[in-house]
Amino acid sequence: MLREIIWRELLDHLQSLRFALTLVLVIVLMLTGSVLYIHDYRQQVADYRENVSENLQILEDKTKRGLHRVVSFRPTQLIYRLPSPLGFIAEGNEKDLPNAFAVDAFELVGPQTILRRNYTLQRFEALDWVFTVGVILSFAAFAMTYDSISGEAETGTLRLCLSNSLPRATLLFGKYIGTLISLSIPLIIGICMNTLIISLFGILPFESTYWLQIGGVALFSVLYISVFATLGLFISCLTRSSSVSLVLLLLVWVCFAVFIPRTGGLLASQLVELPDEKTITRQADDTMHDIRRRYGEGRFSARWSPGEPLTRSAKIADAKQAIYNEYRNQQLHQVKLAQNISRISPTSIYQIGCEALVGTGIKHYERFFKKAIEYRRSLLQFTYEEYPFNPNLFLEDVERQKLSKIQINVDKIPKFDDTPSGFSTAFDEASLNILLLFLFNLVFFMGAFLSFMHYDV
Repeated sequence: MLREIIWRELLDHLQSLRFALTLVLVIVLMLTGSVLYIHDYRQQVADYRENVSENLQILEDKTKRGLHRVVSFRPTQLIYRLPSPLGFIAEGNEKDLPNAFAVDAFELVGPQTILRRNYTLQRFEALDWVFTVGVILSFAAFAMTYDSISGEAETGTLRLCLSNSLPRATLLFGKYIGTLISLSIPLIIGICMNTLIISLFGILPFESTYWLQIGGVALFSVLYISVFATLGLFISCLTRSSSVSLVLLLLVWVCFAVFIPRTGGLLASQLVELPDEKTITRQADDTMHDIRRRYGEGRFSARWSPGEPLTRSAKIADAKQAIYNEYRNQQLHQVKLAQNISRISPTSIYQIGCEALVGTGIKHYERFFKKAIEYRRSLLQFTYEEYPFNPNLFLEDVERQKLSKIQINVDKIPKFDDTPSGFSTAFDEASLNILLLFLFNLVFFMGAFLSFMHYDV
């Protein structure tokens, strides 16, 4: 009996105009998104390689002038955030996020934005999977379910079905499965075409981690679509008219897909206020002067200079960087608060979860920031290892001259690496969002079930 209901529901959807429009729209958006992404990603990779090559040349030039030039002398080397090959799934507004830090053993300056972009051009959302699934297929789910119960009640079909020995639970579950399969068809076709084009043009490396992430996002997308399918059934079970059901679902869709995702940041900025950068700079300078008084004035410069005790300069640098890093962490906390507020919307949960699964967006920036901190520490450790004198003492003129003549092998200098996290780490970061979507499904389906059990036909 369940099989017949699923098959009937599936055929009804496949033969409908709404399914045909959904299929065409998803295919067009997926194909357009992949074509645009290929050009954009190649340009990002070319710029990244050029920037990294220039930075390596800076390091090679510095090695000819001694240790001090390498670790504490301008021009400071720049480290860059690696473009993600999975940006076609969830771009995460990465073009609006900083992608570089200026760094040496004693300073981490930034973040900076070094990208090809026109700041006066109005920003458009990327045609990624998050947009296609999050907006188009969620709306299609409502379009396919708004009249599932109320519409059949109006035409008398529901009474005819229930006049037989057909359990209501079986009918409701059959409608849910049939709708979910119908919505999964354009999703799977669009994903396959999008991924095939990306792969054929050599954008997506043939590595198991990437394919596991793609599979995880595909399953996560089905779970997301299921939320709107169950919600559509729930609202349809609460109303006696399909037109009323449609109006209610449109209002819910606007709240979930448009209003809530755009208000989280506004609320977070009101709940958590950040100090201005001048205040942070003042705090860092005060800390620097406190350390100077503690260790004695002596010869001093804001950065480590030849002859300056290495340990004292390192303590000043660490203290200042702790203040700047705390400020950057406060910025990230504000973003996470905005995400937590917007998680009352399944659409926001889906976007945050996809970015976590593929490692883009704010997750990518946070990982980049943490690795930049670790890289500065590795440069400082390298400085201690290569420093041939007592790091707690001032150097005499002869020792300073000897320090300037120390040749550094460029291969020994630590190099920055922005390798993405593995699938297990990405899954752990997305686990909360997966759980929340599952709970949404459970609540909405139970609501639909209880409402349908008391539905008067």
